[in-house]
Amino acid sequence: MPLTPFLVARSQLLTAIDLFFEDRDPVSVQALAGNARELLESLCRLRGIEPMTELLLRDHPGRPKKDIYAALNLYRNCFKHVSGTKAARKDDQLTLDQFDDTKNEYLLYVCVEDYLRLREKSPVAMQILQAWFCALHAELLTQPELGEIFLKAAPEFAR
Repeated sequence: MPLTPFLVARSQLLTAIDLFFEDRDPVSVQALAGNARELLESLCRLRGIEPMTELLLRDHPGRPKKDIYAALNLYRNCFKHVSGTKAARKDDQLTLDQFDDTKNEYLLYVCVEDYLRLREKSPVAMQILQAWFCALHAELLTQPELGEIFLKAAPEFAR
């Protein structure tokens, strides 16, 4: 099967989810998920599908688009670049000092949502990630009661 941007994104996302649930290598989770997010968003736009970033923009009216993308790519950028000035490297180190695996939860969720927008179905690992995220972050859902449903179905999702 020839490699396509979609298959690359799918592979990166599934690997990131596996690493995340195995509690292994949060830096690689962030990098892989960040790559997948970028590809999936581009594919959504090419097909005329609204990506999750557009929903984030609507949820934060008045915030410039660049701020949303800066937040989505904050850690990933520090993982792949060394800034040119001492002051910028100091700022980057402050960012790195704030990084932990919880930062990956949101990024993985955005990726899974874009994947679903493209395919209208997903592999089991993505379904589990989505249910887990919804159970833990019900306050972010348009229907928060769904989080309770997920927690009742899988109480082990509770932290």
